[in-house]
Amino acid sequence: MKRIAVSVVASGQLHDLTINPGTTAREILREIGLEDYDLLRQNESHPFGLDENVYAIVQDGEKLNARAKVDVGRLGHGLCG
Repeated sequence: MKRIAVSVVASGQLHDLTINPGTTAREILREIGLEDYDLLRQNESHPFGLDENVYAIVQDGEKLNARAKVDVGRLGHGLCG
């Protein structure tokens, strides 16, 4: 088992969790009630894939960030046509 902390970027709220081998980003986000968020390492812009094994990648005690998903497909909405 590993202990991690997940900080919600917009609010600064911090969630302390214990994860088991094989734990995915989707499971972490579901546990803290943030299914519509992305999970990423601090100082990185590319989020984990939802089914990515986070346990295998992070260190015990590491702090991760949860941020609202960016809806890229809606950029420029209403400007064309």
